[in-house]
Amino acid sequence: MPGYFCYPFDRMEHLQGDYAVATYLVYGADYGNILDKAGAFAVGQSVGTWIQVPGITAEMVERSQARVLDVIPAGEVCGEQVFLLRLAFPCVNFGGSLAMLLTSLVGNDVSTALHTRLMDLSFTGSSGFAGPRQGMAQLRQLTGVTNRPLVLNMIKPCLGFCPNEGAKLFFEVAKGGMDLIKDDELLGSPNYNTVAARTKAYLKAADAASQYSGKTTVYLPNITASPSKMRENAKAVLDAGAKACLVNFVFAGLDTLAELCEEFGDRLFIMAHYAGVGVLGWEHGGIANSVFLGTLPRLAGAHAMMTMYPNHGDCAAMYDFFRTVQAQRLPMGDIPPLLTTVGGGITPRNQALVQNELGSDVVIGIGGGVQGHPQGACQGAKAVMAAVTATSNNIPLEEAARENEPLQISLSKWPD
Repeated sequence: MPGYFCYPFDRMEHLQGDYAVATYLVYGADYGNILDKAGAFAVGQSVGTWIQVPGITAEMVERSQARVLDVIPAGEVCGEQVFLLRLAFPCVNFGGSLAMLLTSLVGNDVSTALHTRLMDLSFTGSSGFAGPRQGMAQLRQLTGVTNRPLVLNMIKPCLGFCPNEGAKLFFEVAKGGMDLIKDDELLGSPNYNTVAARTKAYLKAADAASQYSGKTTVYLPNITASPSKMRENAKAVLDAGAKACLVNFVFAGLDTLAELCEEFGDRLFIMAHYAGVGVLGWEHGGIANSVFLGTLPRLAGAHAMMTMYPNHGDCAAMYDFFRTVQAQRLPMGDIPPLLTTVGGGITPRNQALVQNELGSDVVIGIGGGVQGHPQGACQGAKAVMAAVTATSNNIPLEEAARENEPLQISLSKWPD
């Protein structure tokens, strides 16, 4: 089929049907070869390969071939020309699989065609994915909190203890009034602390702690394992009475997450965790965090996404963070938003900053700021809850601390 490498070039307004539109930064090309490389890339990621092969028909091209929408010079990096490339992939190619979506976007012959970094992903028409079934409204209903951000603690130490020992840690934090407590992402279901046994023990601790706090803390057990074992774990935590869970989706797999959300998403509030995403992205390649922590888990149907809160002195990290939050929240066709959950270096002291940037419909993850309190985890939880509540009511932390000793101690421990 002579000249079919030139066929992929098209315009956005001419697209008819359902397409995934991928935006890349492209390295290792120049003005003399970028158009040829872009065309070869579109063909190689869909119907053909890097060299023309027989058997490609006009019908195949019309139905399944990716289209080049834009090739735009984007300056230089270390003396190397960089281009912005936008491709449209027919959604029919993916068969409803996120694994096949990613294989099309960044798999197959990328190494022989182009050096790319996937920066953005959007859709024309229907994506073929349902997205989250639950969101902030459902989580507020579970926790009984209606007028402020929700607060999440992570049990520390991370692992190495039995369910009864973990339940004691859980009890201390829950007694301080914490909204949500999750397992650390490192704790799955080892033989000394299975997720089924742990869930039963922690839920008993939650009930006992409610006698002191006046509320029931929601527990998110980490059900991550092999795909079949994750289904067993999901059923086990449901049978024990859990209402939510945690999934390390990066290594468990997007399709595994999607199947869990499809089967259990009406009965379990499913939070995805970013553990491992750092190995998938690097400065001049891989996949941007806004795609992997925003768009993709949203397509898979996760209800919330654990997202690392960056150091404000790192402008590039802050830009990346806000792009990720936008991908989680901004309109995306008929796909509902993903609930942003932030953690990493957050203490009672920086509540005004967090809430001003992210609003009240957010889950704030605080670990060391609770367990690291000089008076213990229970008082640490009380300090955190006081800080979050005061900030949401526009009360200065120093004023709130006059009537809350744990908060006063926290503010001394974590100064400006």
